[in-house]
Amino acid sequence: MVGPSFQGLRGRQSMSSASDFKEATFIVGRLVRISKRKAEIESEDEDGELSLLKFRLGDEVNIDIGAIGEDVKAVIVDGKVARITPITGNPAGNHENSDP
Repeated sequence: MVGPSFQGLRGRQSMSSASDFKEATFIVGRLVRISKRKAEIESEDEDGELSLLKFRLGDEVNIDIGAIGEDVKAVIVDGKVARITPITGNPAGNHENSDP
């Protein structure tokens, strides 16, 4: 028998097992371009080389056009951009000291 304080936990377990968890990837780089539901982000790879990454924008993703040319953090879910957030206080082009 489960005590009254544990009955709420049992309900939460069944709710969490029904949730649809998706894996996310975080990218730090400079937002280069936005066009036709696509975003291009310039980011450093493991070797320190700059590469241009192209992603489709997820449904209902809004991006401030003023963020173009700025350092950003992007959240990628299922191969699409779920969110792009400008990094404040980081000089443009300095990706190595960014906090993902």
